[in-house]
Amino acid sequence: MYIYTPLDPSNGEIRLLHILPGSFTTPIQCTLIHAPLVPSLVFTALSYTWGNPTIRGDIVLNGHDFSVTINLYNALRHMRHEEHVRVFWIDAICICQTDIEERSKQVLRMQNIYSMARDVEVWLGTATDEDSMAMELIRTLGAVVGDAEIVLAQGFGATYTDTFEDLITAQSPSTLHSLSQFFSQPWWTRIWCVQELSLARQSSAIVRWGLSAVPWLDVLVAAYAIELCLFVIRDIVEKEYPDDRVSGFNQGIRMAQCRKVDETNPPYTLLELLNQHRDCEATDPRDKVYGLLGLAGDVNTIGIVPSYEEEARDIFINLFQRHVAYSESLDMMCAVRWPKNFTNLPSWVPDWSTDQLVPGICINDRYVGGNAFPGSPIAHFEKYAAAGNTKPAVSFSENTMSIKCIRVGKVEALGCKGDELIFENVDMFGRTDENGKSASGSEAFNEWLNMILDSKSWQNIEHLYGQENVLDAFCRLLVADRNNVMMKPLNRLEREDDEEDYESDDMEDEWLDTDNEDLDDENMDMDEDIRTSSSKGPDDVDNETAHNPTGEEENTDDEDGSMEEANILFSPPEMLDMSDDGFRATMQVCWGKRFVILDSGHLGLVPSQTEIGDSVVVALGCSMPLAIKRRDGQDEFVGECYIHGIMDSEMLNGTAETICLV
Repeated sequence: MYIYTPLDPSNGEIRLLHILPGSFTTPIQCTLIHAPLVPSLVFTALSYTWGNPTIRGDIVLNGHDFSVTINLYNALRHMRHEEHVRVFWIDAICICQTDIEERSKQVLRMQNIYSMARDVEVWLGTATDEDSMAMELIRTLGAVVGDAEIVLAQGFGATYTDTFEDLITAQSPSTLHSLSQFFSQPWWTRIWCVQELSLARQSSAIVRWGLSAVPWLDVLVAAYAIELCLFVIRDIVEKEYPDDRVSGFNQGIRMAQCRKVDETNPPYTLLELLNQHRDCEATDPRDKVYGLLGLAGDVNTIGIVPSYEEEARDIFINLFQRHVAYSESLDMMCAVRWPKNFTNLPSWVPDWSTDQLVPGICINDRYVGGNAFPGSPIAHFEKYAAAGNTKPAVSFSENTMSIKCIRVGKVEALGCKGDELIFENVDMFGRTDENGKSASGSEAFNEWLNMILDSKSWQNIEHLYGQENVLDAFCRLLVADRNNVMMKPLNRLEREDDEEDYESDDMEDEWLDTDNEDLDDENMDMDEDIRTSSSKGPDDVDNETAHNPTGEEENTDDEDGSMEEANILFSPPEMLDMSDDGFRATMQVCWGKRFVILDSGHLGLVPSQTEIGDSVVVALGCSMPLAIKRRDGQDEFVGECYIHGIMDSEMLNGTAETICLV
């Protein structure tokens, strides 16, 4: 058995693995040496997944047997040269995994290791002969641009768009299926690869899949071409591979965007990175935080130091408390999602170990998705200001947190989950409801509208939004009141000057051009009142017509299953289109949310776990309103909300009270 010799911290030593020459089938022989990490040190850093820890292979290390996971074993066999020694840094071998203190220290050094490596080599895993088609297509796409490094730096522009489309549409279903499999390998979902590829020298990084390898820059070009033609690819692939929903392409596109993240100035904050890469995976839940520290610009200020002696739960709580102190903000609360893997976490602490990605409304100041390829600037969010410039009045005691907040109202009515707005329009993601079927987006929209018409608080609703059409308010909340240029929340004074950039206007136009036959019959007349409510007083609306006198549940099923034949609200063929910016914005905002009417008359979106009777508050020091649940005499945090009409400090003239969250 191999026994590690301690590293000398005085000269910054790391270990390097020398893979001795050999044929593909001979035993793998290696030596492990110590060397100071200096700019002149020549080595390749390996980026890979550990794989199944129970299936292993044996190598010879300094004359001793050494066990590695089968995925690493296959990587070593494929990367070994027949005549020359190859020098690698590989975490599973070059870090003593049983030495907790060394592991913690070396994690901090990985930023320097991957940025100083002469090459970074990605190992995706073993491949079949058919998989070589994907590698050939990636090389072909890379060859289109010639010098990929220059083009990636300057931007693609329209020059290559037609060529990419022609190349993609000319491919066979089997070739595009192979490309889908390339981007569906586990490596693309691994949290550590985000840092490793962002820090790598892009021009020398390569991606190896089985016996074939392609330059990382060609993969970046391919990712751009894929995003451009994603729906064309899906249509071609499903002809022969109906079970391939090409969802892996999204991981590849996001990884390509990591290069853009690393080029931002100032660097991304740890909170932004945690939120953006939340659906990445890690064997150790602590690595969901530690794996991003090397990219975060504020990590030293927050003071998070890797320690594998701490439990993940304690790390998440400590990170939250440090972030509140450093940022003077409670915005990390907005990252809470349910369910949590760690059920013993306080309700107000995000569980970063979960792989789910329910888009948040407030977390990122900068938006990478959709425009992160070279030549396009990163869009900047301007934060909401529900609590204005206030700072949190917060105190911690064991597992509780006391905050000061202003109550907005209680939940009076809840609509179906916003996921149902988009199920049938994003079938490429393979998402279905709990019954295993797609829901009709039109039914969800109409249900939400009928809630307004049927609301006991109709007069409060009309009174609150009397200066702007209630329909306009409804459409604005579907995109969280942002325009499509700089993802900027507009206050009331700015809206008149920025109407042409507003996604909600397109939605409203589609609505008004549609015969709203899906509305409840007795709400048809009130639909016209909603369209023009800004010109009426509360008493002008006949609320009696907003209720079903029979009390019978109405059948809203689309009997013939044809969306085209249904005369539906919002005209889905135009609005519910994944390529449409309005729908993208709606998906980003409404996924994981439910439409809500508060007893105060406010309309908005709340987490899907919200229940009737829960409260919505504005907490001092938090950009977003928060949903609070009273259970067994204690207050629990549910999640962030968007409540139309209170996102610009409108509630700050209310009386603040202290609540204690468990």
